[in-house]
Amino acid sequence: MFRNGRGGVRHALPMAVASALMLLLIAANPLMGVNIQGNDRTSLVTTGVEILADQGMWPLSLLVGALVLAAPFARIMAVIAVLQRVHDGRPPTHVRETARLFAWAEKLRPWAMLDVFLLGLLVGYSRLKGFANAEFLAGGLALGGFVLAGTLMDLALDSRRVWQAIDHVPPSDAPAPRRWVACTVCQRVHGCDHGPAPDRCTRCHSRLHPREPNSLERTAALVSAGAVLYIPANLLPVMTVVNFGQGAPSTILSGVHELAEAGLWPLALLVFVASVAVPVLKLAGLGWFLLAAWRRSAARLHARTRLYRIIDAIGRWSNIDVFMIAILTALVQFGAVASVRADPGAIAFAGVVVLTMIASHIFDPRVMWDRAEEGAPDAVQNEQGGMTRHG
Repeated sequence: MFRNGRGGVRHALPMAVASALMLLLIAANPLMGVNIQGNDRTSLVTTGVEILADQGMWPLSLLVGALVLAAPFARIMAVIAVLQRVHDGRPPTHVRETARLFAWAEKLRPWAMLDVFLLGLLVGYSRLKGFANAEFLAGGLALGGFVLAGTLMDLALDSRRVWQAIDHVPPSDAPAPRRWVACTVCQRVHGCDHGPAPDRCTRCHSRLHPREPNSLERTAALVSAGAVLYIPANLLPVMTVVNFGQGAPSTILSGVHELAEAGLWPLALLVFVASVAVPVLKLAGLGWFLLAAWRRSAARLHARTRLYRIIDAIGRWSNIDVFMIAILTALVQFGAVASVRADPGAIAFAGVVVLTMIASHIFDPRVMWDRAEEGAPDAVQNEQGGMTRHG
């Protein structure tokens, strides 16, 4: 589904360049500094990745590095390269390569998480205020600038216009095909009245499927794995904070409790929603979709489709706690005076977030409608009529 941008390519390109400049500032400058009993320490965006690796938390280290460094950098560079090629309104010289590049930029969009990392930085700052003097430095301010510029870029970026600029197809007088398959990346429609649909999109070269292959089975496997990991993610400690020899491992819920006790109710509510409520919503929602599809239920198809879109959009924000842990482990390393260590619960929780994100991406909501139509075609037609009347 496309979202209409405001301003078009000419407005999006300056914002993309500004985002790239902010990325350079983030990489070169410390995000935050802390002072505990006269001991100072600062942290770059890469410091948390290094400390997590030193603590033996390799899965968490690789995940944070991919979501905070690799994915944002790759996406911004790809967007700049594409917008530079199409900003004058003429089709680019290398259409196929440009289309593939923009396809990858669109696929990376949900995995580029510096905006979520910024919220993790704010939560980490609030947790530090109880026992350390903390301040934002140039890198932290640049992170805020990146999120602002990136948001303006996404608001201006009209994907449909970009795809049309890459490979404009003039209107055809031929009758519309009765059988067709649409690319899920660039939305080009491929008619297949006179033969099988092509294996790949003729514009962006993404794979074409009338429906996501084995969507229900693959989603069920991922949701089951996520549900299993959700138990240790909440029971096991996610980090241990030691302050002058005092401290104990803390779970996600105990971290929420600490924020609430400190009077930081908005942040406590934010962490509770992102780290507790949203994973439950994703697991329960996807489980409902799977069960309804297997039962060929036609009940609440419209509501299920809307809920799926919400789940697919909000899943990435559960990583706030993961990023907060990476930030605190990078900043609070003062030996016996104060230290923060990531614990196994953090890996389990990160696994829940990643598995449910992949599951919502793999799940094809159209299968719910297909299965329901097989079981009760009249009910599906009534539901479609309701969507028309109320949509």
